[in-house]
Amino acid sequence: MATNFISLRELEQLASVKLDSNAYQYYRSGANEEITKKENIDAFQRIYLNPRVLRDVSKICTKTKILGHQIDLPLGIAPVAMLKLAHPLGEEVTASLAHQWKVPFTLTTLSTLSQSEVAKHNKDGLRFQQLYIQKNRQLTEALVRKAEKEGFKGLVLTVDAPILGKREADEKQRFVLPPHLRLEILEELAKEANIQLQSVANNQGSGLLKFFAEQLDQTVNWNDIKWLRSITKVPIILKGIQCGADAKLAVEHGVDAIWVSNHGGRQLDTVRSTVEMLPEIVAAAGSVEVYVDSGVRNGSDVYKCLALGAKCVFVGRPAIYSTAIGGREGLNKMFQILQSELVSTMQLMGVTSIQEIKSDGIVHKSKL
Repeated sequence: MATNFISLRELEQLASVKLDSNAYQYYRSGANEEITKKENIDAFQRIYLNPRVLRDVSKICTKTKILGHQIDLPLGIAPVAMLKLAHPLGEEVTASLAHQWKVPFTLTTLSTLSQSEVAKHNKDGLRFQQLYIQKNRQLTEALVRKAEKEGFKGLVLTVDAPILGKREADEKQRFVLPPHLRLEILEELAKEANIQLQSVANNQGSGLLKFFAEQLDQTVNWNDIKWLRSITKVPIILKGIQCGADAKLAVEHGVDAIWVSNHGGRQLDTVRSTVEMLPEIVAAAGSVEVYVDSGVRNGSDVYKCLALGAKCVFVGRPAIYSTAIGGREGLNKMFQILQSELVSTMQLMGVTSIQEIKSDGIVHKSKL
């Protein structure tokens, strides 16, 4: 069976068989030598659990709140580009399953499904729109207005990509978007700006990718956070914060949440793993909520992130791979595994609610 996996660590190998090399290498690849990509996973093994015993753990509650919205698990789906590369239903599957599990869903700007269609499948779920501040600010504002109209409850501004990182495996593969797929959001934005796109190798999708890359703005700075704040009342989440100093600046600029991310190891290689950045950023963020992604492959990893101060933990590649392997059933299995592992970790740690998870429940190997 396609969903006959029992661990998220199996997913990459299973996906390598299921996906064609064009799609697989795009999703799998990290920057340069992929040291950070590997570290994101390995770093969790250097954090040990410190359980308490003889506590009543017969009833476990995994509910929590982010930005004032209740969610049933401290988990969410990270923004993932071009999900129809992985499965014909792509974003339809991830948006609807996030609604079913009552967890946040983040839609990428590079989506192969429109914001309005995603909203239909996500219904009254908690959904965020990922975006970049583009050279043409009118494009950015148009994206924000459509997100507002379609009921998105947060804007996830990616701030670690003034340029795209060098992904060697991706370059060797010479990735192209299959001609039957459309980058729905970018298409709408291009039409909004009345931009005539030049086809690349007779591939409209690749033309849009070129358009997107050309719109990345190397001049974006903290003043642009003020500008974004001035045009919308939707909560702003900065994704890609990687140190305490920037977390402090984010707080000073009035953001609503900070998302610790190194882009899954796809941007700058040899930066720290996100779980190792987390304590420094949580300390600097004060009362501002902190989320995290990258490297999570077990419910115990989720627990460790929560113990270090994260309010929610987002997954990217596991969601891609499980969807590729089994569609809706595959992604549902991923959620089942993470939920089961988180609950069992909580029971074995002697805690019964997310609010009880504290930093005294973990010990870093370096301190032993």
